[in-house]
Amino acid sequence: MKNNYPNMSPQDERIMAALSHVSVLLPLIGTLSPILIWVTQKEKSRYVAFHSLQALAYQLSMVLAYALGMGCYICSFIGNFGGLFFGLTTEYQQYAYPIMEFAFIIPFIVMCSIFLGGIIYVIYGLIGAIMAFQGKHFQYIIIGKRVRNYMNKKQE
Repeated sequence: MKNNYPNMSPQDERIMAALSHVSVLLPLIGTLSPILIWVTQKEKSRYVAFHSLQALAYQLSMVLAYALGMGCYICSFIGNFGGLFFGLTTEYQQYAYPIMEFAFIIPFIVMCSIFLGGIIYVIYGLIGAIMAFQGKHFQYIIIGKRVRNYMNKKQE
């Protein structure tokens, strides 16, 4: 993108854009960095505004995915032990034990999925930081197109 503000060099633009993506390393607190960069730099550089707004939307989706995953974990944990309790108090104990042996693994699988998903989110955010720092075009799969449309509508 073209630098429309005379006081900001292309190198500064790339650094600010990369910083907004790198803040993915600090979950929850890292969302403040793209907000601050976007608020202070949106009038100075369209490139920085696009990348900081995109990084903010991406990190907020990460927070939402984490909250959803933890909700699934809590439900699987409660369901596992609640099922164990009710399975022991019914006359169907002989049928409940084989199911409970497998169900005990479900909270562990959900927690591992949350952990692996978080690692993938961070790696994808770091790829965005590297590409923004190199000055290459980068946009997240779903979020980037929506941010681009938002910025084009706002410019008109």
